[in-house]
Amino acid sequence: MTLYFKNSILLISFILSLVSSSSWAELSAKVDRSVLDSNETLGLELNYDGQVFSGEPDFSVLTADFEILSNNRQQSYTRTNGKATSFTAWTLQLRPKRAGILLIPSISFKGDVSNAVELRVRAAPANPSAANPGSQPIYTETFVDNETVYVNQQIILTHRLYTSINLRDYSLSELKIDDAILHRLGDTTYQKVLNGRNYLVLEVKYAIFPKNVGKINVPKLRFGAYEVNSRSQFGVFNNRGNQVIRDTETVSVNVLAQPIQANARGWMPSSSVDLQQRWSGDLNNLTVGEPITRTLTIAAAGLSSAQITPLTAVQSNLYRSYPDQPQLTETTSSSGLVGTRIESLALVPNKPGDIVLPAIELRWWDTGKQREQVARLPAMTLQVKPMVISATQLLDSSVGNMPIQNMAEGATLQPMTSPSKQTSTLTQISLTLNALMIALVVILLLRYKNQARSVRQHQEQKHVESARLSLKQHLKTIQEKAKSDNLMGMRDAILVWGQVLFTKKPPATLKALAICLEDADIGDQFEQLDRQLYQGKSTGGATLDIELLLTRLKTQSTFSRKSGSKQQTGRALKSLYPE
Repeated sequence: MTLYFKNSILLISFILSLVSSSSWAELSAKVDRSVLDSNETLGLELNYDGQVFSGEPDFSVLTADFEILSNNRQQSYTRTNGKATSFTAWTLQLRPKRAGILLIPSISFKGDVSNAVELRVRAAPANPSAANPGSQPIYTETFVDNETVYVNQQIILTHRLYTSINLRDYSLSELKIDDAILHRLGDTTYQKVLNGRNYLVLEVKYAIFPKNVGKINVPKLRFGAYEVNSRSQFGVFNNRGNQVIRDTETVSVNVLAQPIQANARGWMPSSSVDLQQRWSGDLNNLTVGEPITRTLTIAAAGLSSAQITPLTAVQSNLYRSYPDQPQLTETTSSSGLVGTRIESLALVPNKPGDIVLPAIELRWWDTGKQREQVARLPAMTLQVKPMVISATQLLDSSVGNMPIQNMAEGATLQPMTSPSKQTSTLTQISLTLNALMIALVVILLLRYKNQARSVRQHQEQKHVESARLSLKQHLKTIQEKAKSDNLMGMRDAILVWGQVLFTKKPPATLKALAICLEDADIGDQFEQLDRQLYQGKSTGGATLDIELLLTRLKTQSTFSRKSGSKQQTGRALKSLYPE
């Protein structure tokens, strides 16, 4: 009974202490500084002497003069020597919207009202770097390389953040411009000394291609970072100080229409254009019926690859032409984009003699000299030799394997002289014997070719059957690794399976294998397999569907009887291009 009475007294005391602490709850506000520039942030801490299990004060009264960047809540409860202490604190990061004397108004919560706080906000210089470099500890700089450009001409936009204090966790808002194509060229950091003050400079560059005539407005971006608090008790892993926010300047650029004197077929505003060619074979040893590949490469500074005008193909009855799909690539640097277009064309001569290839011209607009320029390859003459016909081809043609009318015009044969009426009997017998010997040689050659074809087909069939058996074994290995949850072993087994499937060009990675298979489902599962292997299973999002992956691998285990390997899709004329 005594023990029960004591416990009841303690419980009542605890409840009374909570009620007492709540009844005397107070709401107070304080800031980390009361004088600041308009481009700086400050911390507001609102303390409530009591526990808050739900809800929070109405902070909308702050939005008239301040931008609320973050809001964090912290609670604490302690009991020392029978006295309970509890509080709830909200910590806000604020950024003033204007300069002048600003007031953080009183905030009410649960019947309590906080104190108001007065601030003095100074107007930050519009461009401190231009007015007095080195006068500000943190500031931004924004400029473009040209304030007047033509439509589709490249604009280089540069943003720089200068800081003389230690910052961490840098961020930059996303650049969005309507009616323009954007390319981020890269980010660089370097040191710079201005008026004796050391600055760390963060530089971000963009390439902007306006699509329409008129004025293009580059909006301001926001740099964000946190001061490094070297006195943090948690060390380098949690040493964030005050948040630092800086906005870049807005910039306007005038966009002009394409000049009248410019090329009407293709508009290419560039600082330089280079046109080169190369041949895959020996130009001094061209033969009728044998292909040779001509590769033309166009590199344009300040243009994307899609902006490069395609070259005009020239047709002729002297040759057959087989164009390949153009290759479009781009490289970026601090000076902008460099677009590259590569066009390949296989030429197969039809007749011996000279083939005259006309000059190739590509017109472009020089943005530096403000005039039209022409990139040019001079005309060239190719000398084509007659086709060389072997003895085997001649024999084949005599038995119908190669019709005489299908021979190239350049294949010359010596005419046979008809025997004279006065040819002797011995000469006739000799001719008859020669004809019989030729017929016998033809028969032997045909029998040899048929036997060789039969042996080759038998070997190919054995190779295909062996490869199919090997595929089944590797699929079984993949299934065993999957059942034992050995993802790394499963990955290695899949690669071996793919190398058996594609013997001509065995893939070395899962990504290369997915490209060869041309299967989107397998590609997604390969990507998820690597993600779970190298980032762990708790990555969130999609998960590896092993059943789907195994099903798709079984479906893809098909071979071509002719090649003994899975056929990859491609152009039928690939054989025209020499290695």
